[in-house]
Order: sequence, then C-alpha cells, then structure tokens
Amino acid sequence: MKFWKWQWVAFFIALALMIPSGVTGITAKVDKIELSTSKESEISAEEPKKEPIVLGLEIRGAEDVKETKTSLKKKVDSADIPVELSISNMTKLYWGFNNVFASGGGGQGAQPTVGSYNDAPVIGDESNYGSFDRHPCRRVCQQGKSMTCYYRLIVHTYQTLGPECQRCIYEPNTCEAEKCIYGDGVPNEVMAVNRQWPAPSMEVCEGDTIVADVINYLTEDTTMHWHGVHMSQTPDMDGAPYITQYPISPGEVQRYTFPVDRSGSNWYHSHYGMQRARGVAGPLVIRQTKENNRHANLYDYDLIEHTLVIQDIAYNADMTRPRNIVINGKGRNHLNSWADNDSRHRYERLNVSPGMRYRMRVISNGVFNCPLEFSIENHRMLMISTDGNDLQPVYADKFFMTSAERFDFILQANQYPGNYWIRVKGYNDCEKLNLYQGAVLHYRGSSRSRFPDRQISDDLNEVKALPDSSTIGVNVLPEMITADRKRDRADVPTLGLSSLTPLPWPAYTKFLTYYSSFGILRLDSDAYLQVDDITFAYPTVSLLQGRHLFNDDNYFCNRTAFYLAGINCLRTNCECTNVIRVPAYKPIEMVVTNYMNTTHPFHSHGYTFRLVGQDIVGNVNDLRNIQELDRRGLLKRLPDNFPAVEKDTIQVPPLGYIIIRFISDNPGFWTMHCHVEGHALEGMTAVLKVGENHQIKKIAPKLMC
Repeated sequence: MKFWKWQWVAFFIALALMIPSGVTGITAKVDKIELSTSKESEISAEEPKKEPIVLGLEIRGAEDVKETKTSLKKKVDSADIPVELSISNMTKLYWGFNNVFASGGGGQGAQPTVGSYNDAPVIGDESNYGSFDRHPCRRVCQQGKSMTCYYRLIVHTYQTLGPECQRCIYEPNTCEAEKCIYGDGVPNEVMAVNRQWPAPSMEVCEGDTIVADVINYLTEDTTMHWHGVHMSQTPDMDGAPYITQYPISPGEVQRYTFPVDRSGSNWYHSHYGMQRARGVAGPLVIRQTKENNRHANLYDYDLIEHTLVIQDIAYNADMTRPRNIVINGKGRNHLNSWADNDSRHRYERLNVSPGMRYRMRVISNGVFNCPLEFSIENHRMLMISTDGNDLQPVYADKFFMTSAERFDFILQANQYPGNYWIRVKGYNDCEKLNLYQGAVLHYRGSSRSRFPDRQISDDLNEVKALPDSSTIGVNVLPEMITADRKRDRADVPTLGLSSLTPLPWPAYTKFLTYYSSFGILRLDSDAYLQVDDITFAYPTVSLLQGRHLFNDDNYFCNRTAFYLAGINCLRTNCECTNVIRVPAYKPIEMVVTNYMNTTHPFHSHGYTFRLVGQDIVGNVNDLRNIQELDRRGLLKRLPDNFPAVEKDTIQVPPLGYIIIRFISDNPGFWTMHCHVEGHALEGMTAVLKVGENHQIKKIAPKLMC
C-alpha cells in the first residue's frame, strides 16, 4: 500500500480514538450546569448538614431555619443560567472586574451573569453577597478568636415594586424569592446594595478585620462611610469624598480594609450626594465577648432581626419634602385612607417569646430635618446604649432621635401575648405632613395575621406604658423641654444620660476651647447653609492623600483668614474648603452654636465626644457673642467628675449650643457636618485637621480596579 494511503488510515484511527474523549469532555462541561437526577441526588446526599445560626442566645425555630441541601443545579437556578458576554448584555456590566460577579469570588475565565430584574448582577454564591445571613463572621464572639470578614457590596439602582415583583404584590412570602422590594406600596426609584433596601446587615466581633469590596454599579461616583468606626489605624478608609479618599467612579471597585476598633450599634452608608437618602445605608453591628459586655446579664437574646433602620424617604428623587417614614424599608403609605390596621398594609414584624428579654437596636437614617419619637405600645424600654456607647441603664416610655443617632434598649416581653404597635412619629419637616409609621411587636403563640386593634396614631402624643406612671422621655428634643414639662415629667435629656465608661482625663484637666457654629446666610432670594459663616466647597484634591502637595495657609481657609483679608462674611457669601486646625494629642473642648430655629444633628468623623453642655440661649445676637457669654460664666457645664454621655452625633438646640470634649488622639482630616443630608451638601460642612502632616499615618498607595 502506498505511503499516502497509510496516512489516511492513521488519520481515521486517531479520529476514532479522539471522539469518545471529546464527547466525555463536553458532557462533563454540560453537567456543571445541568446535572442528571441521579448525580444531583448523589451530591445532595454528600452535602453536610448546616447547623442553625445561633448568636449565643436564641435558636431559631423550625419555621425560620431550614436544613440546607444545596446542589450545584440549585445554585445555578438561583442565579439564572449564566449569560455569555456579548454586545447585547455588555451594557449591564462594566470593564475591569468581570470575575467579581462569578461564583466563589471569580477565577480565571469565570463569566459574569446578568439578571432579569432591575439593574443588579446575579451571583451564584451568595455567602458573602446578599443578606449575609450565613456569613461566617455572624457568630458568638470569643476571646482571642478574631476573624477577617469579607463582604461584597454592589451598589446599584433599583425600584420598589419593580418588574421582578409578580406574586409578591399579592403573596408577601414570595417577595424574597423574587428579589422584590415592596417598600411602602408605592413604586419608587431607590438605590440598593446587593438588591436590598435598606442595605444588608453586617455582623462582626470587636477585634475583627473587615474587608469590603464596594462595587459601583451606578452611573455616578460613590463612597462608603463606616459610621461610628474611628479609623485610627486606617484614616483613608473613612469614606469621605475628597477628604480621605477619591470617589469610586462608575464601574470601579474599591476595597475597604480596616480593623474594627470598637463595639456597638454602628452603620455604614454612602457619603456621596443623595445616595444615603435613596437607601445606600445598612446596620454594622459589632458585638463583644460576654466577658467584655457590661450589659450581658440584662437580656436573653440579641438578634439581628431586632435591629431597626428608620428612614424618612422621598418619592422618585424629589428631595424637596419627605413623603413617608419607613422601618426596615416597610410600612404604610400616606397616599391612601386605609386604617393603620388594614390588612393590606405591610409592616416590619418583630417576634418575641413571652417572658424573655431582648436587646433591640434602632438606627436613624434621617434624611430631612425630621427628628423621630419612638415608643412601643404598653411596653417600657430600658435604655442601655447610644451611638454604640454603654449607658447607665435608664427606663423610658419613649425616646427621641435625630439623623444618625442610635439607641439600644432592653425590651421585656411581659405583656399578654398578642400584637402591639411599635410607633414612630416625625417632627419638624415630617410633622408638617403628619408623617408617622409603625411596626408590629408579635408575641409567639398569638395570631400572626392580625394587626393590633388600635391605630398607630392613637396616643402618639402621650404614650404611657403604665397606667399610673408619668411618661418618661429620653433624649428629648431640647425645644420640647418647657418649664411645665420639667415640673411635671421625669424626662431625661441627652445631657442627663451618663456613661458606664469613666472619663479618660482627670478632673483638673485644662481644655483648649474652640468655637464653631451652624448657621444660614440669606442674601436676596438665596440662602447659604454654613459652618462658621462659611459655605463649604469640596476640594479637587483629596486632603488626606494630597496633604504634602500644598501649603495649608494657601490652600485652606477659615473664619480667621477671611477676617484678616478684610472680608465680612455676614454681608457676602464666603465659600471655600473650611478647615479647622487643632493640635494632636491635646484635651480639646468645642462649643458649637446653632443660629437657626430648629435642632440640627452635629456629627464628626474619627471621634466620639463627651457631651458636657447643652442649652438654649434663645437670641441669635447673644449666640454671636458666645465667647463673651462663656468668659462671663454663663454657659453651663457638667461637673468635672460627672461621667458625661459618649456620642458621635448630638442635637444642637435651636438658638442654642452644645459643649463637647475629647482627646485629639486621632490625627487626620475628619469631616464635621450637620447630618441632615441636604444641609451637609449645601454647605453646612467643615473639616477638622487634627495634628500636623508628619503626625498623620502614612497612606499606602492604592490602585482602583
């Protein structure tokens, strides 16, 4: 046989040998997506059973925890079948981090997937994405067993009652499976994190390290601020745009890595534009070991389900007025005339067992100037913490909150089993529109389908937990404390709360006193919100990263600089990057005045303060001479040995002042502002530069992805 004929014979033999292996390879590849019934049952049988998550205190019931037997096919089904990258779906994705959307964090060659709902990516493995219900860092805290806790936070646009809501509109139990946000029953444009509104709760232990990849799926810049965490070791992780970092551009991802340096009820939120107002905010609960928890003996259970995020919301990004208040993104709307206990409303529900004691956490994501009053029908609360700081326990029938304040309390389930209203009433901007909201405190063993018999609005003005006792209000708004109220009530103002932590300085300490102010300048038809008579203008170079590039005196400004230049900021709008410089490692006292007629929440990054003074003066002319009043001894302060309450957000009374003290032991650039969203954006912001450049921690260079 000729040689060329032998070549053809060898070719067909080789081809015959290759076909079975090729078919096997193709079959194996297909089986990764679509398994046979026998293979699926084999994998499910080998899957180890997962124990219920227990936070040391209460085991979830059978109806709440189901045994997880997840097959590969179910994982694929839950995420939809992966879509190949093509021109048609590329608009849903951004260049540079394709593998971020892949199962298990993404490997070489992993393909992104695109969902059929709103504008959020679909991820097969949701252990570090989604609700974090089964995150490994959600655990009982133990001495010497810290962890590194990884989270993936995808920030994206969404819509309540969006197109994915099919059965959810009629069957509430299907909403989670459909990834539908029902909200208050009004279709609304929102911003979500991991398809959740508000953002998912993060639970860690004191001493852990958080590693969070924030992926910007928006069409605008974003950042993430970790409210309550001091960032003493990592000032560049604070999340203030152009102050401690450059914003995350659309399509970019930034990794935030920082040690958790304190415990308590904190939260995280966007610090860019109106994104927090649209829903980019969620709880950050930092627990302690039982040995370090000074309130551990006061309660039986501490469950993330009992954390409430309360927010006043607008509809369709119209930020001219609030339209509702929601509790964990739920509640009745005020566009209909249905009774509060109409079964068509959907409220957040908190389940308790009779006779048990529960630690509950409340976070105010206030957007407008809308202070809140919080109470629970027929229950008295034991207040134990504010802004993540332990208090000497004090009873309350109701308490008040402004934007960014947090309170923890103990609720004893000592009433007849049934359903009781959790009531929230709004003041100032919300009071004008009669906005209020409710949630349901449900006792196990009672009817789940019934709402309380009374209305939420019943007795909102006068809540009495016990028939024969006077109503006790905690953190009462200063303008509400009249002479008659002082005589008739046992209210506890913010200044009357005391900390469990002793003062970190001796009684004879001499403080360096600085004076600052919140105010408004009206020129013709324009109004400018200000700190120290200056409207804040954001820099174009991030202050922390670029601190060696410019001379402070030439780049920054403050009230003194304008005065020396002969400019009267009471007659013209002074606008600049207002930086207040204070020395590092010194005892600092700040007197902050409020020239306006409503309460404003004062907040500064990087520090927790001791509140030693808070009062109403009542006259703006006197407030502008606050230093003279102080020199004459007319500003009241607590005794030097009183364990003043610790807070990072404090109510500044209308036409009044607060006095705060702290040790400036955290050098850096720290944003100081009113926490009403619109006020901060319109200029009621300044920057505290603590220490000199050489005292600020060196920042490692980072590369945006």
